[in-house]
Amino acid sequence: MKNYIKVILLTLVLNSCGKAINTIAIEDEMEHSETLTLQKGDNIKFWTKLNYRYQNAIDLTYSVSIYKNDTLYTYYNYSPLTTNPRYLSSDERWIISKKRNPDWVKYNKRRLTLLGWRDNEDLREEYQKQKHIITYGIKKIVKGKNEPIFTVKEDGVYTFKAKLHVSSNDVFKINKATIILKK
Repeated sequence: MKNYIKVILLTLVLNSCGKAINTIAIEDEMEHSETLTLQKGDNIKFWTKLNYRYQNAIDLTYSVSIYKNDTLYTYYNYSPLTTNPRYLSSDERWIISKKRNPDWVKYNKRRLTLLGWRDNEDLREEYQKQKHIITYGIKKIVKGKNEPIFTVKEDGVYTFKAKLHVSSNDVFKINKATIILKK
């Protein structure tokens, strides 16, 4: 009996998120569009799924222009990193560069004397102890729901045009970025 209740609750939670009706890939910072036929009263939710790498903080936004019969109907700006990225978010470190440390000094822990093996005292400075200088970046995967929700007021054919905007001069790479349109 408890298993049935768990299954019912799980299906209710999954159905409350909405059904995906289309996706728009936006990883190349160019405008992409999708056309949908919608009915009056449909609520379209915009979800974002991002997979990217960066070294320092970035500002990542995207804009969605909605056209009805080739005329601008409404316009939205979303910031997916601050809106609601709590559904799936993970951080992972990645190596940007690995260079040999020119100040590195090899340390011999033991030495041979007339009386046998003795331990050496480490007299190196802290910057001389690392053999390589490694610069790390962060690999992040984010999926979240964005607000506001677009409510269709009239039946018709709607075109959704989306474009990604990134403001970062540092090491930055988008592996995958999609907008998921859900009813």
